[in-house]
Amino acid sequence: MKNSDDFEFEYNLDDDMGMQELVEIHVGDLNLPTGKIIASDPFFTYDQRPFKRSVLPDKYPVYIYMAQIDEEHYRVAYAKIKFRTEEASKWVLAVTDDITKEELNELGEDEFFGFPVDSGLACFLDEETNAQLNAKMDALLEKDPESNYYDEVLSEEFKAYSSKNKFSRNLGDWNDHRPDKDSDNNVIMFSSGWGDGYYPSYWGLNENGDNVELVIDFLINEFEEDDNDEDYD
Repeated sequence: MKNSDDFEFEYNLDDDMGMQELVEIHVGDLNLPTGKIIASDPFFTYDQRPFKRSVLPDKYPVYIYMAQIDEEHYRVAYAKIKFRTEEASKWVLAVTDDITKEELNELGEDEFFGFPVDSGLACFLDEETNAQLNAKMDALLEKDPESNYYDEVLSEEFKAYSSKNKFSRNLGDWNDHRPDKDSDNNVIMFSSGWGDGYYPSYWGLNENGDNVELVIDFLINEFEEDDNDEDYD
């Protein structure tokens, strides 16, 4: 790991990711109207800042990479937005736009900035979509303070979207959610490895420093199944 000129830390993820041993699944195309991307637990996006780097507004494919735990048991090891068809040649830690250079320089050898998961789910979404998602959740709570957005809205979507896939659990492990049915803005959601935790994201770059991909690492090899309790909110 080293400090690069654009005040990001470079990582060698090529060997760590082991993509060739995982099952790649295209789970949807993410609409990014502003190009400002947020990675977060979908129920706690309100205060989550977008990444400092941004991309050109467009729709981009999102993939998840399933690791086989045992027979008929798979978990999401990585999630990725792909911006270019080429392969990334280097990766830098993705940091949000509120992280300072001083904070970054204080990171220890095995430390990173990431985002917390407390519901067993993570997601990618645009900053504009985030406002729509939170407005939808707020409206549901105002109507019924005892309501639960997952139970009321998302659970059936997850089941319909992915539960029949052989690599998904019966409740569904990924979903393409539209907070506003009249908008193309969407939230690509997926289960987060073993469940709750704190997870880093990395920009995959080419030799010119162009954004090729954005990857969430769910650190699936760092924990055991019993270390985390999954609970879709």
